[in-house]
Amino acid sequence: MAQDLDEMIRGSMHPRMLTLDFLEVCTPRIRRAYDYWDGKRAGRLMPARSDIQPGEITDLLPYIVLTEVLETEPFLRYRLVGTRQVQVRGLDPTGKPVRGNHIGHHLQHDIADEVLLNYWIVIGKRSFVYDYNSTLGPALDNGSLDIGRIRERGTLLLPLSTDGDKVDMVFCIADLDPA
Repeated sequence: MAQDLDEMIRGSMHPRMLTLDFLEVCTPRIRRAYDYWDGKRAGRLMPARSDIQPGEITDLLPYIVLTEVLETEPFLRYRLVGTRQVQVRGLDPTGKPVRGNHIGHHLQHDIADEVLLNYWIVIGKRSFVYDYNSTLGPALDNGSLDIGRIRERGTLLLPLSTDGDKVDMVFCIADLDPA
């Protein structure tokens, strides 16, 4: 799987960063989320979901998504979706699969594979992904983004693990502002 994942990354033209260089270009909100996650690792490869304390990051909660990693299809399911994320989407995708319910699914070109690849990188490499594909919305039919013009200014996906080895949840923050 690791070799296939590396080939998929090399074959992708999607704008993402897999090194800490992203800290030089990301928004302060995304930097704060990374610093929080990094501090919760406490020397480990990744923190557990139980290490994340909502009361410590109340300013970030509206922008956060927790995605559950499943053994069978749909493989990725939204477990918790912040209020700003719900507002931007025009619906609450909590409990729904990532495929077909992610921000940007309204775009004419299919970015679903790239969105899913971001998750597979986090899961397979047990590391972060910074995606800086600035998505604009809403769709003409308001089918994906529902509150007027919006700009996604970057998304950071971070691994969480109950056992310290296998990624079982992905902690994601998307910085969403009016366009």
